[in-house]
Amino acid sequence: MRLLALFAVVLSSGCATLGARTLPDVQSSYSESLAQTLDAQFLTNLVRLRYRDTPSFLDVASLTTQQTLNGSLGLGLELDVPTKSLIKPNLGGSFSVTPTITFSPLRGDEFVRRLVTPVSLGTVTMLCSSGWSISRVLHLAVDRLNDVRNAPRAAGPTPNTPPEYETFALVANALRTLQLDDHLSMSTLRRGDVGESLLLLMDDTGPDLALAATVRTALGLTAEQKSYLFTEDFSSREVGPLRVRLRSVLSAMFYLSQAVEVPPAHEARGFVTVTKNPDGSRFDWQQVLQGIFRVRWSQGEPDDASVKIKHRGYWFYIPDDDLESKSTFLLLMQLSNMQAGRSALPLPMLTIPAGH
Repeated sequence: MRLLALFAVVLSSGCATLGARTLPDVQSSYSESLAQTLDAQFLTNLVRLRYRDTPSFLDVASLTTQQTLNGSLGLGLELDVPTKSLIKPNLGGSFSVTPTITFSPLRGDEFVRRLVTPVSLGTVTMLCSSGWSISRVLHLAVDRLNDVRNAPRAAGPTPNTPPEYETFALVANALRTLQLDDHLSMSTLRRGDVGESLLLLMDDTGPDLALAATVRTALGLTAEQKSYLFTEDFSSREVGPLRVRLRSVLSAMFYLSQAVEVPPAHEARGFVTVTKNPDGSRFDWQQVLQGIFRVRWSQGEPDDASVKIKHRGYWFYIPDDDLESKSTFLLLMQLSNMQAGRSALPLPMLTIPAGH
């Protein structure tokens, strides 16, 4: 009887505190799983865009987990074994976690607007000012600076012929060097009812004089100016402001999808478009992306992948040691999250009963 009473006390105490004690581990595990799921979904859609398949997005609407602790106590009587103690206790217990996840497909007018609406100048400034490489941000978010184009046809299905990109890559790399040398800064201005404007300050002193001159020449800017105001109005042809055309999240995804490497068998069967140079040779899309992003493929499941998915019988993945690709993938995720913050889409909710 004393043993029974002791077990009952332990079991009741465990039921009262088990949920609270396991909450940190449960929260951490589900947070990691949701992050991996979101990464896999974005990579899947990049691969699907490369194949011109329709992208699909699911959001976690709710997540509920039920924790259950069961215990048992039994007494057994043995009659055929000579012993002084015929009654033997049997103790048992079990613990289980049962999750219920509700997925909601993202569709409708609000979601489409979020996906195809160009990012704002404020978003570009915020990212560049928070430590991101200006070159990486410009490659993803900007389609055109003045008359310098960033492979505009790459922001859609893979084109048959190479896009225009050389001058933009030169400007982006020069601006990155100026940024690293602390000779470049960006800020956001509010101009009454006009809204946000982006101001670029460029210091051309010291060894970066030639780089600043390269940027000004390529963009058609005057050497007398030290600051340049961005505008999205391409109808204005006045010298001074930097006219910029920004991309949407979907356009940025199409742009990165060009870096998805495809099995030769799929190319041979015409599942994807292979971009060709004028002489008929294969065009290398890494010339456009400057090595900031690449998705590999393999027949077997890779064991060194940061994120991996299976599509059309092959594995597509980003290696864990490819820091450039991982950084660009993270930037894409941040762009998407910042666009989502401008909409009224509900956030997922996690419910964990902590008392059982």
